[in-house]
Amino acid sequence: MKLFSVSKAVHVPKFKPAEHFSNIVEVDAPKNMVYSLSQQHNLKCVPTVKRGDRVLVNQILGEGENNSVVPVYSSVSGTVKQITTKVDLLGNKVDVVLVENDELYEKMPRDTFNYETMDFKALQDAIKQLGLIETQNLSNRKRGMQLSFKEKAKNVLLNAQESGLYGQVDGYLYETEKEDFLRGIDLLKHLYPEANITLLSTADADSVIGFTDLLKNTGVRLISKLPTQFYHDMNLASRDVFGDFAMKDTVVIDAFLLPAVARGLMDNRLTHYQLMLVNGEAVATPGIYKVLSGTTLDVVMEKAGVTDPFRIVAGNILSGDAVFSTDAPINRGIREILFLKENEVSKEEEVNCIKCGRCADVCPMGLHPYELNALVIMRDFESFYENRGGMCVECGRCSYVCPSKRHLLQSFKTAKKVKR
Repeated sequence: MKLFSVSKAVHVPKFKPAEHFSNIVEVDAPKNMVYSLSQQHNLKCVPTVKRGDRVLVNQILGEGENNSVVPVYSSVSGTVKQITTKVDLLGNKVDVVLVENDELYEKMPRDTFNYETMDFKALQDAIKQLGLIETQNLSNRKRGMQLSFKEKAKNVLLNAQESGLYGQVDGYLYETEKEDFLRGIDLLKHLYPEANITLLSTADADSVIGFTDLLKNTGVRLISKLPTQFYHDMNLASRDVFGDFAMKDTVVIDAFLLPAVARGLMDNRLTHYQLMLVNGEAVATPGIYKVLSGTTLDVVMEKAGVTDPFRIVAGNILSGDAVFSTDAPINRGIREILFLKENEVSKEEEVNCIKCGRCADVCPMGLHPYELNALVIMRDFESFYENRGGMCVECGRCSYVCPSKRHLLQSFKTAKKVKR
């Protein structure tokens, strides 16, 4: 009996220049909303509502028993039709709350507070209650948990590196979310008045010009890196920018969540939507899509005019995951959905490792992916972790450069799931 199967990779036949999208496509909330109670990395919430309850916008549908897990909120008003189990985008069974949208969008009032007078512990709790999903702390295995704010810091890094081969998703920070992004910077200056604040962006011309103009007169330094250099991990970003290997003096903030933090702390407003790139040759209208939480992928597909995709990838082509089900809700924290035609996917099959060492050359953590992959295939998970496999930050560069098309990243994700 097989204990697990290693999920397969999707390889693209050649590098393609990333496009810049400025149009924002709003997706109307469907009649039937589906809210997953499982955060990323299997961090679960328990339902706080029952079948037949009427719920309002801002009402909590589920809360985590683990103190680090953020609550799940309703983005619409309506009636709870069922609490059941469904398969999520990636094929995992998750508990969900099904809400019938009455399209009235009546809101539950929220308690007011003044963040400027709060002690730090109360401020951390207020940030947790915003329901925002952290996606950049991979080496600490905190993906799916609340944002990490330290009480004191000498350095603050705003990480805006979320580039994919199919488009830049940072444009909405200096276009659509410009005002709230600047308010977020003011918030950071209030929290860390003595800190050096730096924004890390991709190095494409649009991003550099956009962020340079945005940051004028803010005192925030801009550092840009090539789009192929992925900084999904806070420790890697901090080490590269500040030389702070131990993360003692540095706070790394997901730049894409900063506008929502500003709205939450300054205006006491929850952000129930996410902006994400929808692209690929199967998409009639590629662009940045504004999607309410609880919306299922098939609704976005209809809006985007998706026809006959050969592969669907949630996340970018380097570190994304193959989509298992299209009637599942879009996970919080996903910033890219790719709908690929057959000609966009390499036909080459996985073959034996030739020990060329290219995967080791590009690994930002200095690992030997070809050795770790062999251990996973043998299901020797203890040796996988003894050889620092847990330090993999899931950037996907090893899989991308592998001439044998080995499914390296996917096997490492499998090993971590088994360990958890």
